[in-house]
Amino acid sequence: MQNFGSNNDLDEKGNVMTEQPKIKVKFEPKPKQSSCPICTVEYYQQFFDIEQRDVYMRIRCSLLSWKPEFYQCVGKNPDLWGPLWISTTIIFILFAGGNLSRFLLEENKKHFKYEYNYMYVAVFIVYAMAFIIPIILGIIMKYILKSELGVFDIVCMYGYSLSVYMFVLILCIIPYNEAQWFFLMCGLANSTIFLLVNLWDFMKKNKQTALIAIPIISFNVALILSFKFYFFRLIYAVDD
Repeated sequence: MQNFGSNNDLDEKGNVMTEQPKIKVKFEPKPKQSSCPICTVEYYQQFFDIEQRDVYMRIRCSLLSWKPEFYQCVGKNPDLWGPLWISTTIIFILFAGGNLSRFLLEENKKHFKYEYNYMYVAVFIVYAMAFIIPIILGIIMKYILKSELGVFDIVCMYGYSLSVYMFVLILCIIPYNEAQWFFLMCGLANSTIFLLVNLWDFMKKNKQTALIAIPIISFNVALILSFKFYFFRLIYAVDD
């Protein structure tokens, strides 16, 4: 007579299974956390997690420069997708618009040649204005002037401040010197007012932060001068 142990099971034929099947459990090692999270791709994914309607809303807030509503619209979710899309669009407009403006002024259109250097210069100027300069200003405000704003808050705001130039530069294709200056000055005013109005509350808390207005105005003026004297400079050759 077979002895059925209390801890034994029967197989399909009714025989006693003297050994219990062993269950192997695999433990997956936890991913190692990077010692420098800002150097990982995963860190930047949060800045591209944004819907299209939110980008349009933030562009609208930037165009209404006199209303300090941008940070209410952004909240704690600054993005880099909007600034990247805006600056890339401006680069394309500068390349296409600058060449089109030259084409309209060219008397012998059969011998017209595209100025491909416009693309390289536009990439350098616009991306520097949209990312490099605000990163430097953001680091100064965050770690030196002890502002409440983060570095990417400044980058986000700076990128959206350029949205007005998407419309201004299209109008600058019109080959009239006075009209181009008027449109560029309107863009300068809108962009600068937007930045200063939305930074005003932080400037009031720290008087040293108010000094940041000087480079903001200076860089914006330098930007429109580069637009005028490089991409639309041939206006003067025709006038002479």
